[in-house]
Amino acid sequence: MRRQYIIGAKKAVSVLLVTACLSTSLTGCGQTAEAAEAEEEESDAIPVEVQMPKAGSLTLKNEFVGTVSPQESVYVVPLVSAEVLSADINVGDTVTAGQELCKLDTEAAELQLASAQAQYNSAAAGVQAAEVGYEIAQAQYDSTVAQLDVQNEQTQRQKELTMYQMQMQIDGINNGIRDINDQIADLDEDREDLKEQKSDLKDARKQADQYVDLAQADYNAAAAAYGYPEAQRNYQASIAQMNMVEATEYSTEDEYKKAKEDAQKELDAAKTALATAEANMKPHQANLQAAQSAASQMDSAYEQVKDGIEQIDDGKAKLEESLSDTYQSLGQTETVKNLTEAQLNVNTQPVQEAGKRTAALGVDSAAAQVNSAKVGAAGAKVGIDSAEYQLDMYTLTSPIDGVIEAVNVKAHDFASPGNPAFVISNKNTMTVTFGVSEGIRGTLKVGQKIEVDRNGKIYSAAITEIGSMIDQTTGLFMVKSCVSTPDESLLTGSTVKVTADTYSKSDVLLIPYDAVYYDDSQPYVYVAEGDTAKRRDIETDIFDEQTITVVSGLTVEDSLITSWSANLRDGAVIAAQEVQEPEGDLAPAAEE
Repeated sequence: MRRQYIIGAKKAVSVLLVTACLSTSLTGCGQTAEAAEAEEEESDAIPVEVQMPKAGSLTLKNEFVGTVSPQESVYVVPLVSAEVLSADINVGDTVTAGQELCKLDTEAAELQLASAQAQYNSAAAGVQAAEVGYEIAQAQYDSTVAQLDVQNEQTQRQKELTMYQMQMQIDGINNGIRDINDQIADLDEDREDLKEQKSDLKDARKQADQYVDLAQADYNAAAAAYGYPEAQRNYQASIAQMNMVEATEYSTEDEYKKAKEDAQKELDAAKTALATAEANMKPHQANLQAAQSAASQMDSAYEQVKDGIEQIDDGKAKLEESLSDTYQSLGQTETVKNLTEAQLNVNTQPVQEAGKRTAALGVDSAAAQVNSAKVGAAGAKVGIDSAEYQLDMYTLTSPIDGVIEAVNVKAHDFASPGNPAFVISNKNTMTVTFGVSEGIRGTLKVGQKIEVDRNGKIYSAAITEIGSMIDQTTGLFMVKSCVSTPDESLLTGSTVKVTADTYSKSDVLLIPYDAVYYDDSQPYVYVAEGDTAKRRDIETDIFDEQTITVVSGLTVEDSLITSWSANLRDGAVIAAQEVQEPEGDLAPAAEE
């Protein structure tokens, strides 16, 4: 082991040299026996080298075999089967992320996209049609509700008018009864009273005429409401149309049949409409006739009163008979009123609500059609997106920036899924992978700096990953490190030497490895105490070729004997000379 020492002039060495000189001179001059004996004792001392132990740290380095690979490497695999139209990328070319590598035949994908677009257009048109249908259904619903509301209002007014007319009839009959009673009473009075009765009957006649006018107005209003005049005109016009068909000459029998069938349909429809109008007019016609009858009765009563002046007795009998008839008419009229009121008070609200619900169902159905059409359009849009995604698959692009490592396709080849077309590596950062034992694995940590040696060229790297599972092939734990400044020398798959700090001890004593002796595995050293060598048992830890660490047994104040001698033993007399080594000599691998 090679060392550089700085040796100083020590007192013991000087004594030895002076003694040697004196021995020579005194021998020649006739020295005494005591001097000769002292000289002999000093000549038996063992010359040794000593130095002071140093406190410091010792770090061990280990070397491993690593393999270089790109930190990022991807396989570009086609997702569809198609003919390669162009592939102008070669091994070693540098590409950027998103750059086109090759293009495949897209005819099938374009047809699929066109079909999907056509289906979407059709679905979109369906949505528009459904929305128009919904608007129509909503308008029909609004119209139905409005018509039902108007009809309900008209029905209510008709009820009120009919009941008013019936009440007027009853009131008229009651008035007639009162008049007759008055006439009978008046027959028992003076003839002068007959003049007053004549005046009363005149007023009653006017009122009866008013009733007739009201009934006539109701009849005319009903005729207009039910379209009775128009139904009559349509019916007459249909008869005329049928006659015209019969009188017209046609070029073919089919034309004649067709014209006759159309005319017959119009005639039947007009006849039905007229019959419906006549049926609706019957109650109003009866009311008019009743009012006219009441007016006619008032005329008769007036004439009777006029004639009764001369024939009081006969008139009284007739009045009594008329009174009986009037009471009967009153009963009949009240019965008719009750029946009419019962018919008019029939609850039509459920029918109207049913009509509204029916119209609302149409709106709901149209809304459902709109939703269904929209779902179909959304599905068709998904088809377009899928077709566009499929079309994108026909162009292979680079997912990363890097260098082409392998090219497995060429123009007019047939690319297929599962077979990588290109291999691309990003060599801006390279990974070095190496295996370590379980013991060394525990000394490493992520981020730790290491050295990578490739054919004598040193690269700085840092540990990025420490494996937690034993590799079944090597029986080691795999460790990955990152070289952030690679160059062309670090080829993919090349082998390198990796040097890493492993075991380390700090705040321990460092002594030369050669200064330690062993007695049945017990390490010990010799220290100089004055001119005597003393054995000192110690406890050691890690060591390298030059230095060993001492955990206990020594201090920095001890004079450690570092040289070897066959005569060195516990209690031996020594002649020590101190050796001062250069800084760091005892710990060449110590941490900075």
